[in-house]
Amino acid sequence: MSSEVSSVYANALFSLAKEQGDAVLQETRSDLRQTAVLFSLNPDLTRLLSLPTLSVEERLEIAKKIFGEEGLASRLIFLLIDHGRVPFLGEIADDFDAKMLEYQDTTDVTVTTAVALSPEQKERLRDALAKKLHQTIRITERIDRKILGGVIVQYGDTRIDNSVKYRLDALREQLS
Repeated sequence: MSSEVSSVYANALFSLAKEQGDAVLQETRSDLRQTAVLFSLNPDLTRLLSLPTLSVEERLEIAKKIFGEEGLASRLIFLLIDHGRVPFLGEIADDFDAKMLEYQDTTDVTVTTAVALSPEQKERLRDALAKKLHQTIRITERIDRKILGGVIVQYGDTRIDNSVKYRLDALREQLS
């Protein structure tokens, strides 16, 4: 869930990167995502760069040794250290990704099936959704044998449940 803090930083970073062109936007997205993964895999790093017993200058020096001084993602980390906002990095990366998808006119769709979709099925689904939403579709597949068959499509706040389990539950409800 996005906070106001992460949204403000992500919007500012996105605007700055966009001013410098699509190559910088892509580079910043990649660097930011890698950095967020690094922080999530190493929670001690977040604690170290937030440690109040170290001065801001000491924390900045540690960050410069780890991340270097080049790129907007590194400059963002320095700003977060300076303002005591390091724990927000993951949210900022997520918000930045969302801004990129919007900018690229792309929608993330999660497709849940009982068995893996064939490449042809996946492509037909992508084409149908692209036509309906008038956007490029990026599909993430999930396998859940509990749905028995059919498909569940989820994007944004929309969920289309055409699973066998859903239909059986609905039938059971009608018979009760």
